[in-house]
Amino acid sequence: MPQLPQLPLSLDHTGLIIRDLEKARVAFETLGFRLSPRSMHAGSITPGGPVVPWGSGNHCAMFKHGYFELLGLVDPTLHSTAKHMIARYEGLHIVALDCVSADAAYHALQARQIPAAAPARLERDATFGPQDDQVRRARFSNVYLDGEQYPEARFIVIEHGTRDVLWQPHLLSHPNGATGLAAMYFCPTDLPATLARFERLAGAPTRHGPAWRFGLGRGAFWVLSPEDMRATCPVLNDRGADPIHRVAAACIEVASLAALQDLLDARGIRTFKARTLDDSQDALWVHPAQASHAALQFIESK
Repeated sequence: MPQLPQLPLSLDHTGLIIRDLEKARVAFETLGFRLSPRSMHAGSITPGGPVVPWGSGNHCAMFKHGYFELLGLVDPTLHSTAKHMIARYEGLHIVALDCVSADAAYHALQARQIPAAAPARLERDATFGPQDDQVRRARFSNVYLDGEQYPEARFIVIEHGTRDVLWQPHLLSHPNGATGLAAMYFCPTDLPATLARFERLAGAPTRHGPAWRFGLGRGAFWVLSPEDMRATCPVLNDRGADPIHRVAAACIEVASLAALQDLLDARGIRTFKARTLDDSQDALWVHPAQASHAALQFIESK
């Protein structure tokens, strides 16, 4: 059997899809994130097509490792991939994995029989400089996994063409001490099928009680049933609440959990304590009601 080409992937970013982008911006700044100014999206609607304005905009919390995107539908008359996601639910949808080459990643996915579209070239204007008084063009090449075959999220394998435009030094310092996107939590309805799909993408997982952990080059996926997520997550344990989405939560690393606790206490944000699923450290959780439909877990950087 021929050897499969390597597919080195790391956790790049997650996207929270919401209707009210301004409300989400205020919520995340209250949580202590420094956000980039609003940027409007543009891209080709079909592979190889011309770059045109889209109807969605975003703010990003940039970390040393990865970032967190707030994505809202600003002009519903224009094309945007956010439309069908918002129609399903407001919450975490996008899970992006970083790669060196989108073309190489696409061929590696094909070799693994992971259905995906050919790389699409996207770009958007982004403010630049410590005073946000310049504009640079941010460029990406995105490989989208087939949503029917990989329904757990809007999976993107992304090649960054302009890292310096996104990871600007002045954007990496956050009042809450955030340093990286550490993990994503998934709660599929068909657990065995998801485990099999993720193993083709990320290799064999390790078992931690009711959960499976898929390690990436940087970051991880946690997979468990909705019932087990409710049993272990202090902000999703209300069985009378809304259903748990397939992308159930995001984990963010901070420099100091104690300092984060003090900041959130001072700002009137209620937190919930729990051990991590591998019982390796303490964690703080913030309820989706205080984070624009996103369940957030915070852990201390190691």
